[in-house]
Amino acid sequence: MEVNAVLRVVVVRIFSGFVTVLFASLLIFMTVELLPGDAATVYLGRDAKSDPVALEQLRNEYGLNRNLSIRYCDWVVGALHFDFGRSFVSQQSVSSLISPRLNRTALLLGISLAFMFPLSVLVGAVSALKRGTLVDSAIQTGNLISASLPTFVSGIALIFLFSFIWPIFPAVSLVLTPKSLVLPVLVLILGWMPFTVRMVRSGIVNVMDSNYVELARLKGLPSARVFRSHILPNAMVPAIQAFALTAASMPAGIVVVEYLFGFQGIGVFLIDAVRARDTPTVQAVTLILVALYIVANLISDLLAIILTPRLRTEVMG
Repeated sequence: MEVNAVLRVVVVRIFSGFVTVLFASLLIFMTVELLPGDAATVYLGRDAKSDPVALEQLRNEYGLNRNLSIRYCDWVVGALHFDFGRSFVSQQSVSSLISPRLNRTALLLGISLAFMFPLSVLVGAVSALKRGTLVDSAIQTGNLISASLPTFVSGIALIFLFSFIWPIFPAVSLVLTPKSLVLPVLVLILGWMPFTVRMVRSGIVNVMDSNYVELARLKGLPSARVFRSHILPNAMVPAIQAFALTAASMPAGIVVVEYLFGFQGIGVFLIDAVRARDTPTVQAVTLILVALYIVANLISDLLAIILTPRLRTEVMG
């Protein structure tokens, strides 16, 4: 009975996620189309006004004169097959251009998330166990500062410190090497870890004050065993949800990090496409980022239902 209820919720959430992506695709397509100018005017530059015949021919070649609804339907059908058409700039398949950059961005995100979660749990646990002390105050102050600083500010500070004052790591990441990944990963961790740290600390503090933990202590169980067996497992649900939401927001914020370090990922690719008014590329990259955000939020919701008995009870009810 419980399994069927959870599966029903999963199907509903997946369907709602698909509808959201579809609506987002319409919004993205219309927003890009409503921007002044197009790829043809960018390509011709100053000649666009003086040579309307060439402008019309180029628009016909790019298919920009076709009916808007037909172009949108063709784009959506192609996107379902990961076929976003051809770039107006390079005349190559947008999918083939995106794939290697998407792999680099996925690598950067994967490494950042792999380090961020255990580090968040460690820092949040230390802060909770030392609550009310100078250690707790220092961690919370550092967490607040890290969360308040814009990504480009912390990135510039790290470049200045570790690339100029103390030249250990390269300031740009044009070539993919372990050393070139250190600073971008560090910026992502510093910018997105505070939320998870706060949730870990809050969850552990709440569990530590619960009756069953107090009972375990009264039974004489060692503090380490109480923390490992009773406190940490029950405090991880909000931490996992926070981590999933953080993972959802990182792909959008990675654009700034990639541009700052010259990292040849999806973020820099999007900026270059916007400058060139390469409409198919802009639409494809934006849709991928939005889809990643929606999928990560969907996973967060499902994890919350699966891991939280109260939510499972509400679902069954």
